Amino acid sequence: MHIDKTSISLLLSLFIASCLQNVEADILNNQTNATYYKTDCFERGINIICFKKFLQPAVETLNDTSSSNFLSALWRKINSEADTTANSRHKRQASGVPIRREVRAAPYENNFLRYALAVRRLKYHYGVRSDLNTYDIIASIHTGSNSEHDGPGFLSWHRIYLLLFEAALQAVFGQGVTAPYWDSSLDFAMGNRQSKTIIFSNKYFGTPVIDTITGGFFANLPGRTITRAINGRGGLISKNAIAAVLSRTSHSQIVNQDQVRYCWECYHDIVHRWVGGIMETGISAAFDPIFWCHHSFVDKIWELFRQRLRNAPADYPLGYENHGPNNQMNFSNYRYRPNPPITNQEGFSNRYARLREYDPAPSCQNQCSNSPDLFCDPTRDICVSREAVTSVAQDATADDIASGWSDITTTVMALRKVQQEVLKDIPPGTPLNLFRIRQVDPQTRPLSAFDV
Repeated sequence: MHIDKTSISLLLSLFIASCLQNVEADILNNQTNATYYKTDCFERGINIICFKKFLQPAVETLNDTSSSNFLSALWRKINSEADTTANSRHKRQASGVPIRREVRAAPYENNFLRYALAVRRLKYHYGVRSDLNTYDIIASIHTGSNSEHDGPGFLSWHRIYLLLFEAALQAVFGQGVTAPYWDSSLDFAMGNRQSKTIIFSNKYFGTPVIDTITGGFFANLPGRTITRAINGRGGLISKNAIAAVLSRTSHSQIVNQDQVRYCWECYHDIVHRWVGGIMETGISAAFDPIFWCHHSFVDKIWELFRQRLRNAPADYPLGYENHGPNNQMNFSNYRYRPNPPITNQEGFSNRYARLREYDPAPSCQNQCSNSPDLFCDPTRDICVSREAVTSVAQDATADDIASGWSDITTTVMALRKVQQEVLKDIPPGTPLNLFRIRQVDPQTRPLSAFDV
């Protein structure tokens, strides 16, 4: 049975209306307290099962040779750099490998600002297709499919994908620009004030309110609209989580989703859901520029893990459907062959790992990477993100919605708007592929646009 987007929107409206009616009835019966709707109301509404049941398989969007030729050129660029890096290492010469730094690391002008300006340049670039900007072409590759997630190929697939994106940034902006990594443990350390992190200010990724972002570098750009709903269902990554992953001694231990304490992809998932909006679902996540910085951090921790193994390239876990070691990476929307001619296991090799280096994580020992937006907490001996400075009115709006204290009608209306923004540009019949919640901080509020 095929249900189009109009029918889905109607279905959503009916479920939300039903949810509100249930809450109103409970209020009349004096059964509702100040926190009641945070857990029950939204769980009674439409859920992920409905989306997965009624939405049909994805359609291909990059079905033109110009996109294919462009992506193939980026792939050739990556391999040329890999050859150069390998030769430089063999001759013991300085290779000039690009460095990824934490988003807030100083100097701002040569780190995050360069990234933001490069993303904007890519967003306004229509040199590949006249109807689709080049950023959106690359973002369209990520669909959240089983070949990209739920197995060891997740690590290598996203490493290559991130390199492709950076190659595109460098093509339009200049050599050396990278996606700085977003170390969300710096924001996790803020405790119950995480929603106030300076990461979601106009200096960095833009406003955090449940809506289309209205400020910063990424507001009002052409192409796909960016929406967020931070501090919802999901969570940020703690330093204990990172330590747990790095304590393992084989890849099979950090890709096993039955052992969520050590599952690196599982921790990755909850950040997607915490950011919310278009980051919640695989079909749209890469359209938010924070996606690449999140995955830069995912790749950084994986690289730390790789370096602790005696023979990391050979340590590829077996027994995962769609993730065989000799399976060619499948860039789902990359219709015309060849896909990047690389297998899942080849993505584990040193050849691609050597293409980037990482600055050390901000710590009290390195003065929190000299960032004015981080501070050292001497009681815990860790760096913590500073809070964003906002106007009273804006701060109240962000707090009310992100913290779950607004009235029920306001919150549901805001979530409905997020749903409309997320769904409007998705072709009919496309699965949403929501990131799973396998490990959730008990203090995290279950407020999510796709859990209404």
